[in-house]
Amino acid sequence: MVAKETMTRNEVENDGRTIFLYYSPELGLYVAYGFSAFFASHIVEVIESFSEALLMPVALLRKGDIEPLLLSAVSHEKDEQQNYRLELRIPIAMDDYYRWANSLKE
Repeated sequence: MVAKETMTRNEVENDGRTIFLYYSPELGLYVAYGFSAFFASHIVEVIESFSEALLMPVALLRKGDIEPLLLSAVSHEKDEQQNYRLELRIPIAMDDYYRWANSLKE
């Protein structure tokens, strides 16, 4: 899996148009953090929680959920570890992000 620093930097620099997905072979699931988790939850059903280690929301997605996300993207990149970077067709408003993130901490 990608280093915590890289995941954090990706989300801090996220412009509202990008979903970063990290594949966990141990779980057989994709993991999204921060804004990526928020954006993914607007497109597919996810399991939501809060990562105490990264201090941001986390979402778990099944492999089958990748296809609808790809259809929502204008472009995507996939690396050798099966991690994705998807550029969305339409940006998702971040208006409710902080309310959503805070609700996951409870």
